[in-house]
Amino acid sequence: MAPLQIPDDCILNILKFLYKDHKTLFSCLLINKQWCEITVPILWRKPWKLGISTEFWEFITDSLILCLSDYSKQVLHINGIIPSNILSQKPKFNYISYIKYISQDIITKFVNNYITLNFEEETFSLMHKNLLFEEIWKMFLNQCNSLKSITLPNIKIINYLQDEGNCLKNIKKLICSTEIDSSLFLDLSKICQNITKFIIIQNKNLENNEIGLNTLIESQNNIEHIKIESFMNIENDTLAKSLRLHINSLKSITLKNFNSLPYSLFYNSEFPNLKILKIKLINNLKILDTIKLPNLEILEILNNSNLIDQTIDLYSKLISTTTNGNLKKINLEVSNDQCFDDLKDFIEIITNHCIKIEYLTLWINDKLFNNLEILLITCKNLNHITINKAIDLDWELIDDDFNNLNDDDDIDSSASIESNSSNLSENGRCNMGKNDNSWLDFLTKSVGIGVQSNEFKFLNILATHSSINLSELIIRGDWNFTRKDLVKFFEIWKEKNSSIPLKLQIVNNKTSIETINDVCRKYADEGILKDWLAYKYNRI
Repeated sequence: MAPLQIPDDCILNILKFLYKDHKTLFSCLLINKQWCEITVPILWRKPWKLGISTEFWEFITDSLILCLSDYSKQVLHINGIIPSNILSQKPKFNYISYIKYISQDIITKFVNNYITLNFEEETFSLMHKNLLFEEIWKMFLNQCNSLKSITLPNIKIINYLQDEGNCLKNIKKLICSTEIDSSLFLDLSKICQNITKFIIIQNKNLENNEIGLNTLIESQNNIEHIKIESFMNIENDTLAKSLRLHINSLKSITLKNFNSLPYSLFYNSEFPNLKILKIKLINNLKILDTIKLPNLEILEILNNSNLIDQTIDLYSKLISTTTNGNLKKINLEVSNDQCFDDLKDFIEIITNHCIKIEYLTLWINDKLFNNLEILLITCKNLNHITINKAIDLDWELIDDDFNNLNDDDDIDSSASIESNSSNLSENGRCNMGKNDNSWLDFLTKSVGIGVQSNEFKFLNILATHSSINLSELIIRGDWNFTRKDLVKFFEIWKEKNSSIPLKLQIVNNKTSIETINDVCRKYADEGILKDWLAYKYNRI
């Protein structure tokens, strides 16, 4: 009785889960012919990701040279670039047809590697090198039937196409720069209409007559993802106008290095299907006040140069008025000196509008512990929390007033101080009310009254009320945790019986690195901590 053969689609589904496990995939080649035939196309999707050794690239080069068309082999042989024995050789598989991504860098590496392996570089002329480049590009562009992504070179690759550019018709992802000749984009616009993702490097201002990239964008059926990185704050508003035509299909926008968000794309706009907005190193974000993001899931705004002027209320308004409770990740950077009301509003808005939140950045001080507790109880899906210690501007003003009292002013630390200035007597003494506790927290902080430190309370809230799904916790700021505080935190966490070991970072803490490491090492050995990192730095 013949052995039962596993259906091809079952094997394919198994191997898809092994795509990043190259060692196991290679072993699957040796099982039998059926497994080999299914494994080869998977390995050759992006073969350059499989290894970087000289031996590996020698294997890739030899295999791809065999995939050249008979005509290209003849041309290269006549010019002394490939030997005669290559002319009759055929690859065991049509490897080139499985490749899904190409770029100028990859082809340059391929060509240089072939020259290094077969010639003395000084004897290989520039003319021969350009000819090899041309034939390799022809091979990729005309045989890569599975091609999905290309990094566009600044050469007229359209001239290499045969059969009306069939291999480019299925392109889904295009990586390009604004310095590429406009005519190439115009040519592509006639071939490619199904690009869903653009990655654009703005390294040149577009002139009025350079309409190629805009035309290519406008000709697409359904752009879903856009990523633009600008150099030297170059801004091309015409690109924004073209992208606005796809406002209803966009699912993700990533922008980096702009003076301000592109006005023509963002002003007074609603993005009904946008799920991801990532902004990095952009100075002016005020236009966020005008947009609507009803289905946003990821909001990330980082490393803005004007952090000192950035207030958290801008993000609070964006979250509360333009999202429908779908946010799962909020990763933000603002300065740590925010006013109390803005900090409180931000936490309350997260609590009330972001029940699905999984990844969150917060700013906390001791006046907001109750708000933090409510948030942790409410948002049970949190698996990553970054908490920055906030410098409350309201406290700063009070501290200044307190420190400016005359040296001969008496402060009776056994009683509470009325916050109302009318309770100050003529000689500057504070009149104490029997039931007034309004400044008790302030006195505790300033003159040492009280038993439990704010650090103890803070860690106790985190340990007690965080979800058992929490897997990563980052604490930044000048908290002064004692060894006892840290041990208590881990003991409470241990009692939660979380099946997920915790990753912990403690940054710029007043606690010594040695103390943090000693405590963390103990609980890592017990399996409570997966990993930890403690360090200090001075932010410029």
